[in-house]
Amino acid sequence: MIYLDNAATSFPKAPGVPEAVYDFLKNIGANSGRSSHSLARKASSIVFETREKLGQLFNVRDETRIIFTSNATEALNTTIMGLVKEGESVITSSMEHNSVIRPLRVLESANDVKLWKIKSDKFGNPDLKDFDQLLKKKPNHLIFTACSNVTGTIFPFEEMAEKAKKIGANVILDASQIAGFIPIDFEKSAFDVICFPGHKSLLGPTGTGVFILKEGVDFTPLKFGGTGSRSHLEHQPEFLPDKFESGTLNIAGIAGLNKALEFIEETGMDNIRFQKGNLTNQLIYGLQQFPDLEIFSPIDSKIQAGVISIVPHNMKLSQFTYELDRKEIAVRMGLQCAPLAHQTIGTFNYGGTIRITPGCFNSKEEIEITLELIADIMKK
Repeated sequence: MIYLDNAATSFPKAPGVPEAVYDFLKNIGANSGRSSHSLARKASSIVFETREKLGQLFNVRDETRIIFTSNATEALNTTIMGLVKEGESVITSSMEHNSVIRPLRVLESANDVKLWKIKSDKFGNPDLKDFDQLLKKKPNHLIFTACSNVTGTIFPFEEMAEKAKKIGANVILDASQIAGFIPIDFEKSAFDVICFPGHKSLLGPTGTGVFILKEGVDFTPLKFGGTGSRSHLEHQPEFLPDKFESGTLNIAGIAGLNKALEFIEETGMDNIRFQKGNLTNQLIYGLQQFPDLEIFSPIDSKIQAGVISIVPHNMKLSQFTYELDRKEIAVRMGLQCAPLAHQTIGTFNYGGTIRITPGCFNSKEEIEITLELIADIMKK
């Protein structure tokens, strides 16, 4: 199998990740922060070490402000539903994933929240003049993606956040497609919150997610319950990270993420990005040779995150994907949980796109094989 669906989740995982998950389940298995026996202490140590590694990777001064969740969707829902109040206004983009737009639509209908969307072009580039005009409306929040999961377009997200902070807006960044791929210096940034999964470019297991809070950012949690702390009280603890980490964490997944972060540190994010960039360039150049195939992604790997969306105009998406799957090439067809993005780039009525996303463990030979198979499919 040639796996080219890394925007959904990375595969294979970083070396040692499966073993770390198995080792926890086989040899530790206890809950963190709940007991004082040796296995519970080992579990707590894994959680602590992973939080510490994330703090180093994202330059977070206070690691208690790094909150574990089950995925980026939970992280985004927790922060959006907690920060956005009744009657407030939000700027977002026309390229958002449903994990951003759906909670915003709930707040729009239930809490009279005003929602303004930044226009984008057919490749997903945000219209910065439109953004500047929307900022004149003095929104309370900017909630947006750093990179489209459909086109791979990397937003000028740091510049946009700085502009929003200047007018006093809170900034929540969906970093799902760039965490582990593009460095973020959280302390120097204008972001109030960043949310991301552990299973995409961080190369960890599914079932892991994170949000990081700037000092002074606070809101009501989305869920309440056992934290292993202040158990004599009926009210939720106010200190971090316990305030937002009710219930048993996915410690097996966090153990795997810990190992993945170790790999990223040893390999270097720049080297990972260089490898993906070379594969992306190779893939885009090859795809450009087919006149009946339209590319809906930037062709320069320096301004995109290794996500290539295509539409063949001589056959249905389903037939094209089926032919690839028969030859054991894994890609994703459809709307990629981002219907708004497809409406923006003009592919909604096609049923979406075929998204091809190489990862850092793919090879040039695999891309060559994929392009050869696509050539055969396009002849049919």
